[in-house]
Amino acid sequence: MKKILGLTIAFMLLIGMGGIGTWAYFQDTETSTGNVFAAGTLDLKTNDFDGVTQTLSASNLKPGDSVPGSITLRNAGTVAGSTLDLAFSYIESDDIPNPTNMTADETAAMIEVTTLTYAALSIIPIDGTNGNGWIDMQDLTEANLTDQAGINGGLSEDFVITVQLRAGTSGDFQSDGINITMTFTLNQ
Repeated sequence: MKKILGLTIAFMLLIGMGGIGTWAYFQDTETSTGNVFAAGTLDLKTNDFDGVTQTLSASNLKPGDSVPGSITLRNAGTVAGSTLDLAFSYIESDDIPNPTNMTADETAAMIEVTTLTYAALSIIPIDGTNGNGWIDMQDLTEANLTDQAGINGGLSEDFVITVQLRAGTSGDFQSDGINITMTFTLNQ
């Protein structure tokens, strides 16, 4: 009887191990293909180009003359831009002859900004930083013009600026000029 019991236990262990071994080898694998992930694009175009030059240019201005300019800003990408930042800078760009050399800052203070809109809203700063009583190009370089409304993918907004050589500009400014850079940054 001991022998039968021993053989039965050995037989059951053998069956159990065979079952465990068989169970351990069962496996089923499925493959999912065609999964594509691609980043979108944020692509700001100015007048449908990457970069624009000479959108606002004038020479031989006399006091009281105005110069309008417009730039179409388009997000040619697929990702919505949440905000737009604008920044202005300038450097001296005098003509010859220049009888009295006024500085770039003095010249910028005489170029009044009469229109500054983006997306059909005025963004002219309320206060000027140089205290001369009007908003001018010098004020725009100091103004915080960040966090304007963004541009959705495939859409456009217009930026419009008009500047005027102040009516009271003295003859000391003859042949003085500045080269203005406007920088537009579209943020996600």
